[in-house]
Amino acid sequence: MNNYKLLASEAQLINRYKNIRSKLQKCCANIYFNKQCIVKQITPTYVNIRISNTSLAALVTTKKAQTIRIKDEIKFLYKKKEKLNKELYNTHLRAAKECGKTWHIIQKSILVSKQA
Repeated sequence: MNNYKLLASEAQLINRYKNIRSKLQKCCANIYFNKQCIVKQITPTYVNIRISNTSLAALVTTKKAQTIRIKDEIKFLYKKKEKLNKELYNTHLRAAKECGKTWHIIQKSILVSKQA
């Protein structure tokens, strides 16, 4: 990134944009992980439920409860993703307004630095 002198408010917006963007990427990765767990019928450790009864009915019920827990987590993550997308959009608009013509250069350097 070229050296630009930024005001404190501009730097704060840029850091907020970067942080929200990284949270959004982590959220998308978690959604993908949970969906793959359902497809491949794998139980993540955060979903494990221990029941002392080992009958067939108890095992089936446990498996269904774990699947429901994963699906609920996916729903929660989609709500979180929607909220983060709105925050990112609003932050992007404020940063573009405040930084003016240099915003597209700053945004490009943020995207390049995240890929490297």
